[in-house]
Amino acid sequence: MTLPQARTAGRFYYGWFMLPAAVALQVGTSPGQTYGVAVFNPALRESLDLTLQQLSEGYLLASLLAAAPMPLVGWCVDRFGLRRTGVAIVLLLGLACMAMSQARGLVSLTVGFFLLRAAGQGALSLVASNTLSMWFYRRLGFVSGISGLGVAGAIAVTPSLFLLLIRLFEWRVAYQVIGLGVWGVLLPLLWFVYRNRPEDVGQTLDGVTVEPDDLLLPKDDPPGSPLAQPPVQRIAEASLDLRGAWRSRAYWVMLGLTMLWGLVGTAIMFNLLPIFAAAGLSEQEAAGTFFTFAAAMATAQLIGGRLADQWPLNRLLTISVVGLLSGTLVLLVLPNIWWGHAYAVLFGGSQGLLSTVGNTLWARYFGREHLGKIRSSVTTAAVASCSLGPYLMGVSVDKLGSFTPALLLFAGALFLAAIAAPFATPPLGHSPGSPLAMDPEENLTQRR
Repeated sequence: MTLPQARTAGRFYYGWFMLPAAVALQVGTSPGQTYGVAVFNPALRESLDLTLQQLSEGYLLASLLAAAPMPLVGWCVDRFGLRRTGVAIVLLLGLACMAMSQARGLVSLTVGFFLLRAAGQGALSLVASNTLSMWFYRRLGFVSGISGLGVAGAIAVTPSLFLLLIRLFEWRVAYQVIGLGVWGVLLPLLWFVYRNRPEDVGQTLDGVTVEPDDLLLPKDDPPGSPLAQPPVQRIAEASLDLRGAWRSRAYWVMLGLTMLWGLVGTAIMFNLLPIFAAAGLSEQEAAGTFFTFAAAMATAQLIGGRLADQWPLNRLLTISVVGLLSGTLVLLVLPNIWWGHAYAVLFGGSQGLLSTVGNTLWARYFGREHLGKIRSSVTTAAVASCSLGPYLMGVSVDKLGSFTPALLLFAGALFLAAIAAPFATPPLGHSPGSPLAMDPEENLTQRR
């Protein structure tokens, strides 16, 4: 039987449609992100007659529980594909917004928080971050940087938009409007535009033209597996499964960095207004740093995307962690609002660089085939760690009298992370994630 020719030459690469789709999905996670939840906190406390401690404890419990479903989400991504899994998650996220609008007390509010965090900050983020890894390899850093603009834009715009909805309609109706908006935008996007892989539209990774001998026939995939669905051939590609990733040093370094980044970033974002108030700065001045934060993040993501395609990723990781450390140290001083903007530049820029490098690293180091399981294992730990940050800040204020002890603890942990980051090198003896990295027959044998 003669192998059919690759059908990529002369066609516009569909991956460029997937880039704005990934951005839209990332923006759609906003209701479950800390910056999206935090703007509702004053209204929730007043309406449900809750103390700040009760609200924080409910958020802590919900975020811890939200980590539990992430391995299942990763399995669904690998088994059913990003598109089907994404539809189910978007439906759940809209329902989570509706559940929040019906909260009557701490228990029902905690349930709503759980649904928002699990569907938004956890599951949909996993789908959005894995999308571009399925379509790009050589320019993955660049497109990840562009995609990260969606996160920066969401941080800059979403809090103000949510506040406007609260003022116009009150918080319950605002959550209903947000839920309907999530359904109205993301469900048609997933149904009509989104595709799992280049093979689904008769193309190949990066849209490159390859020779017939470099391709695998779909009939060779195990019946009933997700790999058997595309009607065209698939480029041979090296991948590590979850157990293989566990045996690499890079996995554990990145796991620790991701957890620490989530813990520190969530803690500071959740308590940014009180931190500035403790330094004698106003809420308006604190809110103004969100735009600086978003601008720095967007700039770093664009530059970092280019650098991720040219520089060693462990070097960029080190730079980003040093920036997070510097931003945290600035908050310990904070004599005036200009230092507040310096924090926003350092922390926002470092967070943008870290997210871009992270999105690139997982696919480059470990390949695409088992990316759902690998990244879901990291997302599970990250979602759980995010819940601890605000709690540690609360303990620092209630028991020790200020935010300083918590910030010093975060700075010490980031210092150790900066030492560990250079060791996040590619797995030894493996040409990870690269197209044509191994013989097609060997690749087929490994998949079986």
